[in-house]
Amino acid sequence: MKELLRTHFTYLERLVSIALLIGMGVVIILAAWSFLRFTYFVALEPNIDISYGIFQSLFDRLLAAIIALELARSIILLIEGRRGFVQVRIILVIGLLAVVRKLILIDLEAVDGTLLFALAAAVLALAASLALVIYFDPAPTGDD
Repeated sequence: MKELLRTHFTYLERLVSIALLIGMGVVIILAAWSFLRFTYFVALEPNIDISYGIFQSLFDRLLAAIIALELARSIILLIEGRRGFVQVRIILVIGLLAVVRKLILIDLEAVDGTLLFALAAAVLALAASLALVIYFDPAPTGDD
């Protein structure tokens, strides 16, 4: 009975994961399209002086696409049934990318110092965790 429940749950998990992967595919296409379209319009701008706000917007769109790709990679690993250090590594990278994205988008004049300290602590904790995962699992498989 226990094995039957586990088997059915595994099928359900994979079915939901495939649906999520299809949704992530749409998100990836939209994020990449947004980045490429905005980059195209910025490149065609006759005024070469690009403001910091435009750079923020470009990197926001780029990092959104990269985060979506990493989430899709995590879902693919779930569908394949691979768990462990590989998934932990991907989740930590996604966390680092999300915090870096927040740091790029933050308005430094309008933010409190405690938020910057908290973001720095989050980067330090995520990087230390990622270093430990890499230390304990130094030989990733070829498709990580």
